[in-house]
Amino acid sequence: MRNRRLLTAAAAAAACTVAAFTAGSAMGSPTGRTPAPAHAAPAAAPAVPSGVQLQGWLYPGSAGEPQCSGQAEYADNRLKSGALKPEYWAVQPNGTLLLETTAQGLCNAYSAAGVADLKAHSTYQYPTVSGMDTPTVRALVGSSARRGQAVQQLTAMTVNAGLTGIDVDMEDYWSWSTGDFANYRTFLTQLATSLHASGKRLQVDAPAMTEDAPYYDYAAVVATGVDELAIMAYDEEYDSDAGGKCKAITPYAWLKQVVQYAQSKVPNHDKLVIGLPSYGYSAPASCDTSAIEGNIPFSVMRGKPGWSGNASTIEQRRDSGSGEIRWTSGGKLYDYVDQTSMDRKLQVLTGLGVTKVSVWSLGGNPWFTR
Repeated sequence: MRNRRLLTAAAAAAACTVAAFTAGSAMGSPTGRTPAPAHAAPAAAPAVPSGVQLQGWLYPGSAGEPQCSGQAEYADNRLKSGALKPEYWAVQPNGTLLLETTAQGLCNAYSAAGVADLKAHSTYQYPTVSGMDTPTVRALVGSSARRGQAVQQLTAMTVNAGLTGIDVDMEDYWSWSTGDFANYRTFLTQLATSLHASGKRLQVDAPAMTEDAPYYDYAAVVATGVDELAIMAYDEEYDSDAGGKCKAITPYAWLKQVVQYAQSKVPNHDKLVIGLPSYGYSAPASCDTSAIEGNIPFSVMRGKPGWSGNASTIEQRRDSGSGEIRWTSGGKLYDYVDQTSMDRKLQVLTGLGVTKVSVWSLGGNPWFTR
């Protein structure tokens, strides 16, 4: 889930920007497109309506890093009726799995005490197995022996620790061949079969898409036995045109397209989880996607040049098409998602009938109003 690029459709480039959920944005649309007619959010609507299940991802770090505050954050029981998803496993370049543990000096990693803490503060627990590049993913899913070994390891941990299931986060989708995708589906089928035999569940993280693509297909993935498909609806900035202003992390109009496309591919909408961002990024003011610094925690963003905590300044900087706070300083664009933006993105989702929402990520970042 780090420095994620997105599978966006060419059709999305022609989409109009959703107009402001808030009055008076000094920045306007980050894309410069003509805003759509205004659709104001219900003023009295609760930030998290009843019937919406929240989930949260955590990832490992060393002492003192922002993500290490994640455990203290969920200790307030914000996810007591939802799901916690810590990264416990990392796919190695040779296709084997490395169990990340607190004994290695990592926060948010596996330990017996950590598992007990997860259970005390959530209803569901899905440890993540993470593979972030195509060669690494290929080394695992392309080998029958490696697949079998991984399935055994993941199932054994889930059963022995009494966890809900496994969250599979294998990325770099746009670089996958048709063979890679076929092998990935084989791995998911084997893992789903093994987990289900022990009464456990499988969640799979998927790219944000707005139209069919040859390297990933929601329906085909769900058909492997996946219980929940978590669509990572963020990091649209990586699909910005060079030389202009980088896009917002999750524009409202694009978010709506992503959800509606996913719903068209997965008729059982209870299987869909939509991921929302809680972080920031920086990039050259004249956008260069290769120079984006992504996944910046809010606790770090507060120290960036030009940051302001003044309420009126924040509202002047709030982008009407995403609710995100955007400004330029010293030749750089800065963008972050604050609590208000999170609340408004959530309203887009609930307006589309979404009932499961996952946040990337816990650890130094805002949360919904409660």
